[in-house]
Amino acid sequence: MSDGTAKPVIFISYSHRDRAWLEYVRSFFAPLADYWTLQIWDDEKLRIGDDWRGDIYSAIDASRIFVLLVSRYALASEFIRTEEVGRVLERPKAEVQFCPIVVTPYYTRPLPWLDQPNRRPKDGKALSELQDPERDREMTVIARQIDEIVTPTPNETAVASRNSRITEALSPDRLAKLRSSAPVLSSAGRSVFPSIVDYGRLPEIPYNILVGREAELRRLDDAWADERTKIISLVAWGGAGKTSLVTEWLTRVRNEGYRNAAAVLCWSFYSQGTKERAASGEGFLDWALGKLKVKIDTTNSGTKGERLADELSRRRVLLVLDGLEPLQHGPEGQKGALKDQGLRAFLRGLAAKPPGAGHSLVVLTSRLAVADLRKWQDGSAPLIDLGRLSDEAGAALLGDSGVIGPAEALRGAARDFAGHALALSLLAGFLRLLHGGDVSRRYSVRAVIADPDDAGRDQARRVIEAYEREWLAREPVLLAIMHLIGLFDRPASADCMNSLRRKPIIDGLTDVIFDLTDDAWRGAIGLLREVRLLDPEDPFAPDALDAHPLLREWFGERLRQSNETGWRAAHARLYEHLRDTTKEGTSPTLESLAPLYQAIAHGCLANRHQEALDHVYKARICRRLPEGDYEFYASSKLGAVDSDLAAISWFFEDAYRTPAAGLNAESRSWMLGEAGSTLQARGRIAEAQPAMRAALQMYASRGDWRNAAIAAGLASAAELLIGNVAAAQITAEQSVVYADRSGDRYQMISRRAGLAAAAHAAGKHEAAAALFADAERQQQKFQPKHPLLLQGAGFNYCELLLNWGEWSAARVRAARTLQWVKRQNWLVLIALDRLTIGRAHLGLALESMASRRPASNRRDDGIAARTRLAAAVEGLREAALLSELPRGFLARAVFRRSIGDWKGAVRDLDEVEEIAEPGPMKLFLCDAALERARLALAQIEAFAPLNGRIGDSPQKPVMPAAAEVARLKEEAATCLAVASDYIKSCGYHNRDQELAELRAVLRGERKFAGLPPRV
Repeated sequence: MSDGTAKPVIFISYSHRDRAWLEYVRSFFAPLADYWTLQIWDDEKLRIGDDWRGDIYSAIDASRIFVLLVSRYALASEFIRTEEVGRVLERPKAEVQFCPIVVTPYYTRPLPWLDQPNRRPKDGKALSELQDPERDREMTVIARQIDEIVTPTPNETAVASRNSRITEALSPDRLAKLRSSAPVLSSAGRSVFPSIVDYGRLPEIPYNILVGREAELRRLDDAWADERTKIISLVAWGGAGKTSLVTEWLTRVRNEGYRNAAAVLCWSFYSQGTKERAASGEGFLDWALGKLKVKIDTTNSGTKGERLADELSRRRVLLVLDGLEPLQHGPEGQKGALKDQGLRAFLRGLAAKPPGAGHSLVVLTSRLAVADLRKWQDGSAPLIDLGRLSDEAGAALLGDSGVIGPAEALRGAARDFAGHALALSLLAGFLRLLHGGDVSRRYSVRAVIADPDDAGRDQARRVIEAYEREWLAREPVLLAIMHLIGLFDRPASADCMNSLRRKPIIDGLTDVIFDLTDDAWRGAIGLLREVRLLDPEDPFAPDALDAHPLLREWFGERLRQSNETGWRAAHARLYEHLRDTTKEGTSPTLESLAPLYQAIAHGCLANRHQEALDHVYKARICRRLPEGDYEFYASSKLGAVDSDLAAISWFFEDAYRTPAAGLNAESRSWMLGEAGSTLQARGRIAEAQPAMRAALQMYASRGDWRNAAIAAGLASAAELLIGNVAAAQITAEQSVVYADRSGDRYQMISRRAGLAAAAHAAGKHEAAAALFADAERQQQKFQPKHPLLLQGAGFNYCELLLNWGEWSAARVRAARTLQWVKRQNWLVLIALDRLTIGRAHLGLALESMASRRPASNRRDDGIAARTRLAAAVEGLREAALLSELPRGFLARAVFRRSIGDWKGAVRDLDEVEEIAEPGPMKLFLCDAALERARLALAQIEAFAPLNGRIGDSPQKPVMPAAAEVARLKEEAATCLAVASDYIKSCGYHNRDQELAELRAVLRGERKFAGLPPRV
């Protein structure tokens, strides 16, 4: 390296607690390395097995620039002060420039070595005190000044001598290591660095040793290189080391110049909790789109997800999504399915993209496989089941963690703990702390208790139990802190912990910690982190405390068993704190409501179910209207159906079956009805029906006819969805009787419309029309200013009109009611009215093909249909009602078929079936089968009447070859057989005529083009 080509080294010294600031500062230096000005070095370049101290010393000795990220944490580190800064100060000033950058405020007495160099930012400020634009400008100035220090000029003659000094300072092996960690070069001879790097949001891992995962690391390498792979999932139950694996791989990627990634982004959902709760992916979508500088004018999460998928299909982005389980359904429901529609749209949209050389890769970790990606598991979205560590890998983990003993004994210990990474890590800390690291003392840990649902769960729990028995039992302060952590299912914020520590004391829990000084508190926290019972500090929330979920669950259970009074009092304290300190405002967002959802959990655990229901869920999440009814604000205005469902679960002894004993009789029936309707909205019909039936029985037995009518109406709608049309009619008739007894005019109207909808599904069109007319006459008397049927009643009436081909009448009615519901901002009703309007315009456009209407009318209707149907699908997604969403996809599939977008139509029908099958929602499945048959017949005749007539149409379809025709006919026949079975078994005779017409086409008795439009 005496040829003058060595890159001057910039060494960055920092505290691990400032990792987020390291990423930020380093991102401004990366372009300098891109232009071969310098090489960036920090301790994240170290790998397993490296002589870390020697590597750090060698890199410091080779450095031309020494950057210290100054913070209270860095100044408190003896290694940074004495070993790193001290080593730099021993070198001649002509060889190395000492550049302090203050990242967070600090206080210390004057330090000559820190006060003499010129610090940035100026005027005694820290980067954390500057706003984003000003902070970026400051870092730009710093990067320019460092560039001026290290960039050679024509008059500079010291380059060769400096390079010679670097060569002498580094051994050949170490120099080769630094060379290999330089960025990968492009064909133009310049390195390719990502313009956007942000992975400071990954949680701190409790240990830095990763062993036994080389095969998985290779699979991640292969996924990044394989243009067919879009998403790769790392799946394992808690403690298997998913985040550690991702962190190690990211380090390797960074050390190789980010492997030509245009952007590297990481997001963790871990802080949203580990139990079913108010979880949302919208914050991630907004963050990712913002990072990629994608402007999108919508609040719809589904549209944001699709836009992000489009962006990643065009760019080389590495995206890590860590800890996805808070946004997934647990084993008790739709196991592994995503609750968040925006995230679902993003992942499914990306998985469906065609292969591309510039592809992005999403690496996600979760305890559960993402059910929504199952169809791509053998293609673009493979899954890695981490499973257990091998005996050799487990032995290496123990040895590297300070456990000593014969090799066979170490392998035996790994085998005894089933290769469970968390259990082995905890075991290592336990043996070091109490037994000098002697592996033979592992037998003081009890034997494992088999758990068929999670084989690794007790492996960790038995080590935690040994910690408690042999150490924490003698350390009451430390034990009390762990008991407090056990109250949470997510990181414990500083304000929540402070509320628990204040007076009055909670007997048997906070009496040993309420008067701790700040120094004593920090010392206890530091010790728990040192032995890995608490996680390292999160740089984005330095005062929050967290532990692995298995640790939290263990200590929470132990507190409840040993001191249930204190356990409930602590939950009550948290409930009151969150209830009283949350200020949601007049138009709250889901984020501002999140502490209230958390308060409900703590309130119910404190046995204050009735209070939490009345004063938090009903009053502040559902919200009362002036006339006394609830507007269900969170679900109807924010689409927070999953958040509501999670809150509802806390009011039951067992999920959605037996209401908590702490509720009064009226509240128990109300909660059953609320659970039933919310489960139905999420498409979980089988779970919804028992709750609905129980609520109906309770209301009827008390003579509460109004609520009985509501419950019966909901039960009838559920029976329609699952395909029991006859039962739906009987229950709807019952709802009319209850409504009439109640004398409630609104219920009398709504229940008649519900009975009409059931009659319509049964094919009793005249009876349905009469019932709708009767309901509307009552509506006109009840609300003369709103003479048309509103809400679900109005939508169902328009369904009948569309079925008759009364396109204009349906469009006019829906346009009028849309104006009314817009004023109330009811998401689902707005979406359903737009759906009706879109379907009506599509019907008009198709009808005009066989008429003499001007082409301009046909084009205008086609454009309006496309716009309205797209808005309807977005709106139904935003409303998060899976019980209604298939309607939007079905209608859009018809539109896409009509313009010749066969693939788009198939994707929409796939969506219908994936949403409807778990329910099961058999009427939607029947409609999807009929539409698949229409799609096959349209392809046979290359019939796409709107193709090329409204702009942005696919290529004009052509008649298929004979073999393809035979395949399509077989597909159509299969779909019609499926539809026929549904019609017969469900009593869905509204589809009899359509089935007969499609069968006639298949037999060759009529052309598909001659069919009347069915939308």
